[in-house]
Amino acid sequence: PHRSALSRDDAAQELRRGAREGEFDGAAVDAVLSAAGHQVRRKPSAPAGLTPREVEVLVLAARGGTTRAVAHALGIAPKTAGNHIERIYTKIGVNSRAEAAMFAMQHGLLSTWETTEA
Repeated sequence: PHRSALSRDDAAQELRRGAREGEFDGAAVDAVLSAAGHQVRRKPSAPAGLTPREVEVLVLAARGGTTRAVAHALGIAPKTAGNHIERIYTKIGVNSRAEAAMFAMQHGLLSTWETTEA
């Protein structure tokens, strides 16, 4: 069977709907729409200017991961994980993992129901 092509705007709406409903990957849809010249909403940046990798490190550390455990989970060297943690502390203005965990919770990076990793 054949269906007629959607208009440019209808196709964009259909892609966005699919992304909202989990049918399509949201980042992929944004990339396709951007390449096709559509306006794509910018995702809000991470708090305190953290990079996406720093957010990953912060979340793992806030869940109770040691520097070594964070490194293992991300496939990086423990020294690299430690460097990330030092930069995170500087950017968010804290001196301990407990303070970093509170920062993560206050900024919606960590839910109260998440359990620590053993």
